[in-house]
Amino acid sequence: MDEAFDRYLLEREIEIQSARHEGDIAKPLRAFFKGRRLKQIRSDDVRAYQAHRVKQGRKPKTVNLEVGLLLRLLKRAKLRHLLADDVRMLPVKREPRQMLTPAEKQRLFETAATKADWQRAFCAALLTVNTSMRPVELRRLLWRDLDPVTRVVTVRRSKTEAGTRVIPLNDEAWAAIAALKQHADISETYAPENYIFPRTYPELDGARPMGKGGWRTAWRSLREKAAKGDKEKRIEEMPRLKNLRFYDLRHQFVTELCEAGIPESVIRELAGHVDPAMMRIYSHPRMAARKAAVEALSTLKSGQSEGGYVTNHVTKALPAPTQESQAIEKIGRGAQI
Repeated sequence: MDEAFDRYLLEREIEIQSARHEGDIAKPLRAFFKGRRLKQIRSDDVRAYQAHRVKQGRKPKTVNLEVGLLLRLLKRAKLRHLLADDVRMLPVKREPRQMLTPAEKQRLFETAATKADWQRAFCAALLTVNTSMRPVELRRLLWRDLDPVTRVVTVRRSKTEAGTRVIPLNDEAWAAIAALKQHADISETYAPENYIFPRTYPELDGARPMGKGGWRTAWRSLREKAAKGDKEKRIEEMPRLKNLRFYDLRHQFVTELCEAGIPESVIRELAGHVDPAMMRIYSHPRMAARKAAVEALSTLKSGQSEGGYVTNHVTKALPAPTQESQAIEKIGRGAQI
């Protein structure tokens, strides 16, 4: 079975850019079915695998991705018909996406700006909430992917073909880039072919991308800090921040653009979606927007949407651009930023 997976993943590297993602999905399958031949796998074995992974604490969505990969492998081997009719995917309970209120969003970024150890997580969060870039896309960004003249970033590698796209950078996103550039200059890890988010463990290496853990630890600690209140300082608790996923910032981006009236076709291009139906998954307007919508049926209203960006002032907490960084927009593509 290992040989079959190796051949399959090699072919997928030629076909798509997300073969590395499928390689990760294949690891638990390899371990569970080790020593088995593909033609020996039956529907009972697949059900046993599903129960095994759920017992390990894996979510149904994750298990379904793994079983889907196994079925694709069996299909290439002309063996899927032996069990396809008897294999059922696990039911997935769709959890509502957590959208931040303006106050929660401001608290999150103000907290992130208070600690130097959280700066990479702070910059990554600013980029995602202002560009929709996924964590895997951020980790794969090279300095050469930035065009300082037009202030755009080219996402060349993503988990899907639709993820390849060009995204303009607003002031908040550009402030994050300037802070990361300053850090790269200080640590001497800058080079056009180096990663914007370089590997930091076991040693700093700009030629290698940050690992999956990346800013995960910093993100967890800063969101827990942001959720806490202080009665003496009259700071209220914001418990929803404690469980905020980093990926929710991507949903925040899409939702805020929807509320601002941006055409769905433009949002799909920025977020890297192929299927228009994906918009129903990522865009969940906040209750305030829903109330405003139904009230508009009886009363004409005017004014701006509640969901505008609130991160503008917190970027002042990032390091002041160096003289070299201030000259960014005068330098063309391929030169040092």
